Amino acid sequence: MTFPAAEPVSASRRGHDLSDPTGKLSLVSPQWRLAPSDPAPTRRLAREAGLSDLVAHLLWRRGVANAEGARLFLNPRGGPLHDPSLLLGAEEAADLLVSAARSGKRIVVFGDYDVDGVTAVAQLRAALRRIGGDSAAFIPHRLRDGYGLKPGTVKRVLQELSPAVIVTVDCGITAVEGVACARAAGVDVVVTDHHLVPDALPAGAIVVNPRQPGCRYPDKELAASAIALKIAESVARRAAVTLSRESLLRAACLGTIADLVPLTGENRAIAAMGLAALASCRAPGLRALLAEAGVAPGAAPTAEEVAFRIAPRLNAAGRLDTAELALTLFEERDAARASRVARELSARNAERQSLERRVVSEASERLEKDPEAGAAALIVEADSGWHRGVLGIAASRLAREYHRPVLLFGLDGDKASGSGRSIPGVSLYGILKELADHFIDFGGHDQAVGATLSLTRFKTFRAEARALFAERVPAETLTRFEEAESELPIEMISEGLPGELSRLEPHGAGNPRPVFLARAVRSSGALLPVGERGLRGRLRRARGEIRCIAWQPGPALGSLAADGGPFDIHYRLAPDRGFGPEVEIIAARPAGDAP
Repeated sequence: MTFPAAEPVSASRRGHDLSDPTGKLSLVSPQWRLAPSDPAPTRRLAREAGLSDLVAHLLWRRGVANAEGARLFLNPRGGPLHDPSLLLGAEEAADLLVSAARSGKRIVVFGDYDVDGVTAVAQLRAALRRIGGDSAAFIPHRLRDGYGLKPGTVKRVLQELSPAVIVTVDCGITAVEGVACARAAGVDVVVTDHHLVPDALPAGAIVVNPRQPGCRYPDKELAASAIALKIAESVARRAAVTLSRESLLRAACLGTIADLVPLTGENRAIAAMGLAALASCRAPGLRALLAEAGVAPGAAPTAEEVAFRIAPRLNAAGRLDTAELALTLFEERDAARASRVARELSARNAERQSLERRVVSEASERLEKDPEAGAAALIVEADSGWHRGVLGIAASRLAREYHRPVLLFGLDGDKASGSGRSIPGVSLYGILKELADHFIDFGGHDQAVGATLSLTRFKTFRAEARALFAERVPAETLTRFEEAESELPIEMISEGLPGELSRLEPHGAGNPRPVFLARAVRSSGALLPVGERGLRGRLRRARGEIRCIAWQPGPALGSLAADGGPFDIHYRLAPDRGFGPEVEIIAARPAGDAP
C-alpha cells in the first residue's frame, strides 16, 4: 500500500520553492561559504596556549576562548568526569538497586534496541552482577513491541521475568502509562533516560535525566550509555565494591558516539577515554567486534570507525530482529562463540544496508515524480513494503540529500509506524509535538523522532504536518551550505599538519573534522577510480605534488580534473598514516566562483 501525493500547499503559506522548473524535487546543491573569523581573539588564544593560528582558529570556532579551555579540549583523556551524585535521582536509584540486589529481588534492566540502549544495558548488568544482584535484561523487539515501556510490554516483563524492580535505560521518560502499569503490580521503577522531558514525568518512578527540572548536572547532553555509567558507579560506591571504569568507558564511548550527542565537554572525555581503552580490551566479544570491523589488534579505533564500522553492526541486530544478539556480544566470555556472533552481526548489517538502499531508492523515485514535494518543507512518505527497522537510517540519508526534515512510515495493519530525522536548525520534535493528537506513540528529540498513528489519520496528518512545517521553517533554513572553516591553500600543508590537527580528535557531532577551502588547484593528470565510486590522484604544488582522494566525488570533480584547468575544492586532511599528507576532497567547483 502506498499513498498518493499530499494535497498542494498554497504558495502564500509555503513561502519558498526549491523545486526545479519542471516541478520535480531535485537534490539540493549546496552553496559554498567560508566561516567567519576573528583574528584578535584567535591570535590571543594562539599566543597564550602556544598553538598555531590555524588550530587556535579551529578551537575558537568550537567555543574555546582561553588557554585553560584549549588545554582541556586538546587533552580530553584528562577529564572532566563529573560526580554521579550531581545527577538528580542517581543516589536514590543506586540505593534502591543495591537494596533490591542484597534482598535477592529480581531487577530487570529494560533497554532500547540501538547501540546507546544496548551498551547502557550491558553496563548496568555488569554493575548488578558485581554486587551479586539477580538481574535480567529485556530489550523490546522493534517490530513486535515497538519503542519504550508500554503497558503491553510491561505485562510481558511481569509475566516472563517476575521483577521486583524495573530500571529503564534510553527510554521511559514519556512512559506514564507503562510506569503506572508496573507500579500497580507493586514493582518499583527507575527511569534513566536522556530524551527531551515531557510536561508530566511518570508518577511513582525515580527519574534520572539531566534534562529534568531541578537537575544541576553540568552536562545536559549525556547519552543514555553515559548516564548508565554514572548509575553503575553510584551502585558500586553505594555497595562498597570496585568496578572497572575502563570497562564501563569502553561501552559508554560506543553509545555516546553512535547516538550523535555533541562530542564536547564530558561527552568528549568519555569518547576519548573509551576509545583509548578499547585498544587494550580483553573481553572476547568486544575483541571479536573490533576485528570484524577491521580494527587492528591493540589499536584504538577512531570515532569515525565507531560511527561507520562498529556501531552499524551493533545496530543491525535490533533493526532487523532482536537486539539481544548485540547484548550477547558484550556478555560473551567464550572467544569462539564471540567470533560467531560478530560474524552474524556483520551479515545482518549487510542485509540492513540492502533494505536501506531499497527504501532510499523508492522514496527518492517517488519524490522526483511528485510536483509538490519540491515546495514542501517536510518530506513525509509511507509504504507497506518498507522494513520499519531501517526507516530511521533511511530518513537520515534522505534528510542529508534533500536537506529537509524527513518522516518515513511503514504501514502494517491499521497503523503507520515510522521514524523521522531533521536538519540543523529545525526541531522535528518541537514542531511535531503540536500535532500530538494524531499520535498513538510519539517521542524523541530535536533531530530524531519515532511516531505511530492510526492508518485512518495518516493522510490528514501528512497534510497538516506539511502545512505546519511550511509555516514554521524559514526558507533560508532549507538552503544547504557547504562551509569551510578556513581557507588553507594546499601549498601550506606541511608534513606535520595532519598530526597537529589530530589533537582535535575525537571528531563527531559538535566537533566535525575541519573542512578547508583551497582555490585554483590543478590535478596532476587524470583521477583514477578507487573503491565503488571514489577517485584518487595527485594535485600539483609549486614544489612537488600532494596525494588526493575523493570517496563520493560527484560528477564535477572528474571532469574538472580532466580539463586540466584550475578548480576550487573543499577538503579535509586525511589522518596521518605515515605516508605523508593526503587531501580528502569533499566538493569541487570551477575556479573563481563566489565566495
